[in-house]
Amino acid sequence: MKNLHRTAVIGCGGISRVHIAALKNMDGVRIEAVCDIRPERLQAAAEETGAAPYADWHEAIRREGIDTVHICLPHYLHAPVAIEALSLGKNVLTEKPMAIMTADARAMIAAAEQSAGRLGVVFQNRYNPAVQQARSLIMSGEMGAFLGMKAQVAWNRTPPYYTESGWRGSKTTEGAGVLINQSIHTLDLLSYLGGPIEKVRASAFTGLLEGVIEVEDNAMAVAVYEGGQRAVIHATNNNVTDAPVEVDIYMEKGALKLFGPKLYAVRDENLCLINGGDGLTTVGKSYWGTGHAAQISDFYACLDEGRPFPIDGRSGFPALALVRAILDSSDKGDWVQLEKV
Repeated sequence: MKNLHRTAVIGCGGISRVHIAALKNMDGVRIEAVCDIRPERLQAAAEETGAAPYADWHEAIRREGIDTVHICLPHYLHAPVAIEALSLGKNVLTEKPMAIMTADARAMIAAAEQSAGRLGVVFQNRYNPAVQQARSLIMSGEMGAFLGMKAQVAWNRTPPYYTESGWRGSKTTEGAGVLINQSIHTLDLLSYLGGPIEKVRASAFTGLLEGVIEVEDNAMAVAVYEGGQRAVIHATNNNVTDAPVEVDIYMEKGALKLFGPKLYAVRDENLCLINGGDGLTTVGKSYWGTGHAAQISDFYACLDEGRPFPIDGRSGFPALALVRAILDSSDKGDWVQLEKV
């Protein structure tokens, strides 16, 4: 018989709906606490789940019986909530980014390694069927050696997205802009699919949102892998719409293209669909991907079975390290080495 996990969901904004929907469909999990500082959000979440409502996250994670905490909060709160929960022996699954700064991420990793609880970081796109097939093809060697990648995130964010949030657009609370919020899942795939990145040369700036936000809404970079391969990166929140994320993977014997939830093989300059991204449902915005439910389910399966969770703090660190290196490189006008855990 499975253990019964008593869970607290901290933060009841948009992304929490995905977590709550997944948890409600799982056996052996009961949402016992929800927390938010906005009364209307808190009430709605409490009514949907039947959980006890809290306005103070310290009280929520200390509720008797809680063993697992989902962090769906603004970025600047991820590290302090995770570290306190881990210090109490709780399991933690935090939304991306795991922290704003790498020093905080290191503190989270240290807290997890000293805790009876486990730390997981949400990078749900790794669980998308198309991404899994791409990784399998790369790892199998059937397409020859990995040569490099190209990644593009071209989305649209308007001023109200920032001004009405209370935290987005600020270096103190969001930490960065298009890189840490909209693009970090794609940055994560660069290392998940291609291996460790050694250094980066980049330029980041604020374009159409200048005067509205403190953080960047555009970034371009070239990254060099430890094996000498390269990746080029383009990220913007100034596009006219939210275009599908594009990731091109160049191999010795051909190429693969991730386009939104789909995977194509590139043959003679033609695209051949090899994975339509079917098999998982999407809750919330389509560009969040379809892997949330699969990742959340895997997190609890790892807890029940005593298996290591594949996206722990050490696995989640490289994406944040790449964000910080791109911004540091832009400030310095030079190459920057990525931090390692």
